[in-house]
Amino acid sequence: MTSWTEDDALAYECARECINHVVAICSAELWDEEHKLAPDSARIGLIKEEMTRLAGERRALRLGQHAEIARVRAEYGAQIRAGWKPVNSPGLL
Repeated sequence: MTSWTEDDALAYECARECINHVVAICSAELWDEEHKLAPDSARIGLIKEEMTRLAGERRALRLGQHAEIARVRAEYGAQIRAGWKPVNSPGLL
């Protein structure tokens, strides 16, 4: 049986919350785009693709994946703190 520490569990939950936050940002971007007078269907598609990718990343994340958890927390955490919006150009992330 694999065991983990409380710190491991907290890091894992923080990583999942970082992904959740980015999904929320995407959701807001999607709503904004869909409610424009002339929505950009290509941008809507990109946002939806990004949300699907993030959902897959969150689903694949496992408690024992220390390097991946650290990457998610560092990458998305820094972007969230900087006020990053994930979909502001065709070149996502």
